[in-house]
Amino acid sequence: MARVLIIGDTHCPVMHRDYVPFLKTIAQQWEIDTVVHIGDMVDWASISYHPKAPSLKDSEREFKKALTQVAQIYAAFPECIWLVGNHDALTERQVFDAGLPMDVLKDYKTLWNVPTWEVIPRYGEKIIDGVLYMHGDKGKGGRFPALSNAESFFQSVVQGHAHSAAGVQYGANRNMRYFGLQVGCGVDYRKAAMAYGVKYPRKPILGCGIVIDGKTALFEPMDLKNRYNILK
Repeated sequence: MARVLIIGDTHCPVMHRDYVPFLKTIAQQWEIDTVVHIGDMVDWASISYHPKAPSLKDSEREFKKALTQVAQIYAAFPECIWLVGNHDALTERQVFDAGLPMDVLKDYKTLWNVPTWEVIPRYGEKIIDGVLYMHGDKGKGGRFPALSNAESFFQSVVQGHAHSAAGVQYGANRNMRYFGLQVGCGVDYRKAAMAYGVKYPRKPILGCGIVIDGKTALFEPMDLKNRYNILK
């Protein structure tokens, strides 16, 4: 049975500067023995399919800055299960669209210098104590997709992807109890790479998830002081 810390989407290099210290504190408080990064560890705004500002088109600069933040996560959690998200996989998607063989790419462990991590390919899943962990870019959506997917899969589900969704909801049928855990994220939404969310009134919820023995789930919100210095 595991005591799992779930890291939300970090979108390096736009991870909030206080996110890793927060994660380390939570891991210590809960005596964590297993760590899962739920995906979208990196952003890759420079090679995304969305319109981008000129400041976001320098892929080399973005990569170097992202690598620095990834190193912070790796130093804190050298043993981790990383579920590759849709942003993480942009290198694969671009190579595929260009008609090049995937062999031209570095593997994820080498690319991001995380040699001891377990890497789960995009759309993949990890089962720990009967709970299904996935990034969240497949299955059902909506306001609280983790519960919708739990009801669909007849299994407890932990996921990220939806930055403005966080928390736990439980459900039950005549045979079982299950939960859906949305783990929030760890991004600084004021950064240019997050500008696509400006038009939405709902903003990212910073925090992480905890699952104990596959039975108990909770969301730990990150203390942001107050709304005036929320991302200071």
